[in-house]
Amino acid sequence: MLRLSIRWRLTFWYAAALAIILIVFCGLLVPLSYQQLLSRMDGELEEELQELLLEVQIAQNRTELDSSLQARFGAHQTFDFIVFDQQHPVLFASSDVTPEISDALMQTTQKKYSASFETIYVEADRYYRVASRSSNGPSGELEVRALTPLDPLLADAWTLLKLIVILLPLSLLLALMGGYFLAARVLAPVEHIVGVANSITISQLDRRIEVSNPHDELGHLAETLNRLIERLEDAVTEIRRFTADASHELRTPLAILRSEAESALRKSRSEEEYQATLRVVVDEATRLGTLADQLLLLSRQDAGLDAVLIDMVEIDPVLLDVAESLSLLADSRQVILQAQCNCNAAVAGNDIRLSQVFFNIIENAIKYSPLGSTVEIESEINEEHVRVMVRDHGAGIAPQHLTRVFERFYRVDPSRNRAIGGSGLGLSIAKSIVTSHGGTIEIESEEGNGTQVVVTLPKRDTSIRPEVPLKNAIDTNNTHTSNSHVHASGS
Repeated sequence: MLRLSIRWRLTFWYAAALAIILIVFCGLLVPLSYQQLLSRMDGELEEELQELLLEVQIAQNRTELDSSLQARFGAHQTFDFIVFDQQHPVLFASSDVTPEISDALMQTTQKKYSASFETIYVEADRYYRVASRSSNGPSGELEVRALTPLDPLLADAWTLLKLIVILLPLSLLLALMGGYFLAARVLAPVEHIVGVANSITISQLDRRIEVSNPHDELGHLAETLNRLIERLEDAVTEIRRFTADASHELRTPLAILRSEAESALRKSRSEEEYQATLRVVVDEATRLGTLADQLLLLSRQDAGLDAVLIDMVEIDPVLLDVAESLSLLADSRQVILQAQCNCNAAVAGNDIRLSQVFFNIIENAIKYSPLGSTVEIESEINEEHVRVMVRDHGAGIAPQHLTRVFERFYRVDPSRNRAIGGSGLGLSIAKSIVTSHGGTIEIESEEGNGTQVVVTLPKRDTSIRPEVPLKNAIDTNNTHTSNSHVHASGS
């Protein structure tokens, strides 16, 4: 059964259910019909018995009784009659009552005050339905009985049974045919879905399954597959764009390396010129290495291979340590780092990875801040979370770019971003790490009024506070710093 198609399984289940219903129905129909016909026959017998009793009761003597019974009940097309006295000799019998019937009736019992009904068997395989009652007659108590053969009733019952035996298999055959047809009609949309799904390839992910009725189960299936195909299309598009962007990012430093090497080999140069060339080569090689590290980290995060080491990480020391490591960059751009870290809380995670998150965010804030402005770093806690806010006062981000800033290699201003050395992966890495820690990262920005990045992480309380003061950042709450962490920049 498991190897059959759904169409045949539905057909067999439908036929089996219909067969059970028909068998139960027919099993009840035959005895109920027989009982109904028998009850109608008993009613007619009782009417005839009442007329016979009336004649017995009004007769004044034996002669009058014989005369009236012979006149009214001597011959009848449907019913037969017989009267016994107390010693069971036959006082009267209609013309069709045979001695075999009389002998069979003598062995039956009867009620005195109400009619009783029973079925008797007579030789020659004939059955009779008998209605009996006792009554007082001219010569004492008499037993009065009316009877009729059961042959017509049994013939009707057998006819009904034969019809059932003939029609039941025919009905089941028609049910199989109809069930197969209906199953084919019901499963036709599934065949359509299978056909469309099989025709979709990686180059045809824009195709969708037509949904004829979105409110039934097959409509829900089609819509679910359409959403799946849409997600696959988005993923493939993202992979293609990521590959193209990565190739483009790798091509630039490689071209510079090749150009510098060819220029150095073209003719002899002075020591200073060779040193300048080597510095360019080292810078571009460093850029390539950083980009490769970032791509590897994102790939491992996507594949779930970069497991988060669960440890107690104090947020304030991490923030102050990152601010200290970026103090030279801030000084070079005349940007003031202002740290207000007083949440005194810890989260479960990896301090190196979280340090990388804050490094990327704060580095971006410094790079895009105007000269002489302030970058504010703030941490706070609530009942369940730790929130870190990094706020700058730069040009801000236009609304159309806010929803895409976490995309890989996406730049709000590509030319400006390349000028300051960013690869467009910093925020993507930050979001990937924060998400792996069970947190969220959001950006709030308005053109001309700066940008604020908010990182929210699950909290774990701790009473430990950092002890080493921050050197190159202004701590408005006298907050201290911890040991240094490893950072990987990437704007």
